[in-house]
Amino acid sequence: MHIFKVNYSLIPLHDVILPVPSSKVLKNLILSGKFLPSLAKLVESEIKSKPLFISALGNGEFRYLSSDDVMSVKANSKLNGFISFPYVEKVYNEISEGVYETPYGKFSLIINSIEILDIQSIRVEDYMNNNIYVEFVTPALLSSKVLLPPSLKEKYKKIKPGFSLLPSVGLILAYAYRSYYSILGRTDEQEWSIRAFKLGVLSNALAKIVGFNLSPKTVLIGRDDRNNLRKSRGVVGWIEFDIAERKMKKLAIKYLIISSYLGLGRSRGIGLGEIKVMLKKNK
Repeated sequence: MHIFKVNYSLIPLHDVILPVPSSKVLKNLILSGKFLPSLAKLVESEIKSKPLFISALGNGEFRYLSSDDVMSVKANSKLNGFISFPYVEKVYNEISEGVYETPYGKFSLIINSIEILDIQSIRVEDYMNNNIYVEFVTPALLSSKVLLPPSLKEKYKKIKPGFSLLPSVGLILAYAYRSYYSILGRTDEQEWSIRAFKLGVLSNALAKIVGFNLSPKTVLIGRDDRNNLRKSRGVVGWIEFDIAERKMKKLAIKYLIISSYLGLGRSRGIGLGEIKVMLKKNK
């Protein structure tokens, strides 16, 4: 199984106001058949955890994530972004540059690079003496309810505690496992719940926090059926940790590397939960 990551730039040919979320520009190109049309069904799919990540547009390390309703960009500004997805047939023929009209303005699309990750050949042995460093580039929406024992899921189904703003290592890895689970094409929620629960509990017990700098961030994620702005609140920043048990650490590194392509948590399809994963030498 392979994950494709297409890094691209969008250049507006006139002053534009980006949509909320800004990932809608690329999503429109896909759904209109102008770019990667084979992904249209995946983009439109309503399955809870789909193997797709469409980043917010950005400028270097900055991402356009609005806390108000206006994100204006000058003509000829270079906006960067990426989309990650499992390999599909004909994908090479659908990765093309061009100038495209969208409801949000006219853009020139440039392909910067294409990365291909073979998830079966991820090597983690060389990093076993390193700490794991996870940076939340865009707000990650992580619900602590995934750490409930599966037998209690139904009992607390209607309870909505919101998203964790100080996530544990176990919560992070439970969601990383979900990204891995989705790329395998599995949709069994019960199976995922059991495995994620076990992984979360064990990794919390065996993890050592080295450092962190986490903070909450509120962003707009679109509009509801009544045209009211919808907001969500997630966590940004970084956390560095180690896992004492060797087998568990191997799994953690593998799942997090996959999540660095497919994102972490909810609303990955609109650019939330973008993470970077680094391995740092133990001090």
